[in-house]
Amino acid sequence: MMIFSRILGAGLLLGTMVLMSGCESDKPAGAGTIPAAWDEPDGTRVPGSGNAPGWNTASNETPGNWGAGGDVDERTGVRRVNVEGFPVVVYFGYDTDRINASETSKLDQVAGYLKSQPNLVLVIEGHCDERGTEEYNRALGERRAIAVENMMASHGLDLARIRTVSYGEDKPAVAGSGEEAWSKNRRAELWVGTVQ
Repeated sequence: MMIFSRILGAGLLLGTMVLMSGCESDKPAGAGTIPAAWDEPDGTRVPGSGNAPGWNTASNETPGNWGAGGDVDERTGVRRVNVEGFPVVVYFGYDTDRINASETSKLDQVAGYLKSQPNLVLVIEGHCDERGTEEYNRALGERRAIAVENMMASHGLDLARIRTVSYGEDKPAVAGSGEEAWSKNRRAELWVGTVQ
């Protein structure tokens, strides 16, 4: 009976430890559901023109401070190509990889454009705001990039033409703390290029 009690006690302790490790979170106190108005940042947008998909900010700033076209991205091996309308930025709600319905038309346009350009590959960068641990944000950025990749695949785009990478919180589009900055940093950035 004493051995049974020790085994039961050790099992309960181990089970509690496993459950508690899965519940760890670095969300700030009081963090709850973010209103839908924050799912997509405010700001004037102008549609791309010609065959270009997506949207650019009216200020023509490029999120993540990208360099000029022609640079080879170290993490993906893809040489960036300057195409009007890119980068396309897809915004996410707080602590989620769910693509908002308001963002899907951008992805529809990207898929259509890439189907007409078989020599181009798509790079999807997943990004997060500064809240959460580095490891958690890297994983969340990865899930965001994969969610976009899955939507591209559902449009018939060959997965061999898609590269995903997560930067977590390392490359914010907007510096600062607060919902205005955070909402612009919870994103996936899509750009096109060629494989060298």
